[in-house]
Amino acid sequence: MKKIIALLLLFAVASCSKFTLSKIIEDFPDKRWEKKDIQTFEFTIEDDITADVAVLFSHVSETQYDEVPLAVTIQDPTGKKETIETKLVLKDASGKELSDCVGDVCDLITAVKEGISMQKGTYIITLQNKTKLPYLPNVLAVGVTIETVSVQ
Repeated sequence: MKKIIALLLLFAVASCSKFTLSKIIEDFPDKRWEKKDIQTFEFTIEDDITADVAVLFSHVSETQYDEVPLAVTIQDPTGKKETIETKLVLKDASGKELSDCVGDVCDLITAVKEGISMQKGTYIITLQNKTKLPYLPNVLAVGVTIETVSVQ
């Protein structure tokens, strides 16, 4: 988790014209992400920008699953919603961890949408765990990051 925060801070100060907005939720009782618990993130964009949207996923190493099916919904300031079905791939075909692990804690950053035009205003991004199980075990945190590509 500390690696994610340090990485995000590095991105934030890397360029004056670029910035990163990140929000992380670490409230998972018993390290379980219940299927019914939709995680919501609200961001206010101050200028019109072109940006990349990514999902942050922190988990315990050696999970029992190789991927996490996810529905990411982006609601713009006008109320228009776009839902993106994606998978957070945790292991490659040979079973090797794709997450960055230190000890038992692993972090994965997965791009969801790149180069999108975002008008200034408030955005709501939700993450819905689409696993077939009632909950996803060994989850430490989830988050969303918006990184500018350019200011319009």
